[in-house]
Amino acid sequence: MDNLASIRTDISLTETEDSWEKICRGIVSFSEFIRASSTNGTHEIITKARELHRPIINAMKSERTRLSGPAIDLISTLASELGTDFEPLLHLFFPTLLLLCARTSKVVVGRARSCILCIIETTQLVTVIPYFIQAIRDKSVSLRTVAAESTLACLNSLNPPDLEKEERTKDIEAFIKMSVRDANAEVRKIGKQIYQAYELLLPNKAERFVGICTLEMLRFLIMPT
Repeated sequence: MDNLASIRTDISLTETEDSWEKICRGIVSFSEFIRASSTNGTHEIITKARELHRPIINAMKSERTRLSGPAIDLISTLASELGTDFEPLLHLFFPTLLLLCARTSKVVVGRARSCILCIIETTQLVTVIPYFIQAIRDKSVSLRTVAAESTLACLNSLNPPDLEKEERTKDIEAFIKMSVRDANAEVRKIGKQIYQAYELLLPNKAERFVGICTLEMLRFLIMPT
């Protein structure tokens, strides 16, 4: 517990030229604590992550990639170790990961994207999908692209009975409508792949969706990108 108190103190420091390395060490130590503690239950991990979420988010947003990288990796560790139990933490960390996908730094975008895909794969939480609906409206092409890639990953890896619930199918169909009309060709391409995955996974739902689409929307779905 003394070690955990030290970790909390280090992570909670205000970032300066003199303190950022100590914050980083605290984050790495917290990741090690998570991996060591997950076999004994998840309650303590979730509690500590909640307590520290603000300084962790500050580290994720840092312009120092040597600090933001370990902080983003910490979220991947949380997701991998907690699995479905990550859900109480989703609303704390997921919006920041999406914001990082709008950064100009390709390194930061790549790390945030990898973390998002890790969360999808390891937690199997369909509740990530509404976040992508918001992201596809953003002006950032890199964020919209990650949102499209992530929605496709959801269709390719999440549990079909969870995806076919009406609330989720509405989200998926709304995302398809926006993505296939996107100004960016890559987003449109992925949007069509999402529709194709949806058609393959839930053919009855996809057939109903096509039946209520306008002719303009059908052209978006079938025309070459």
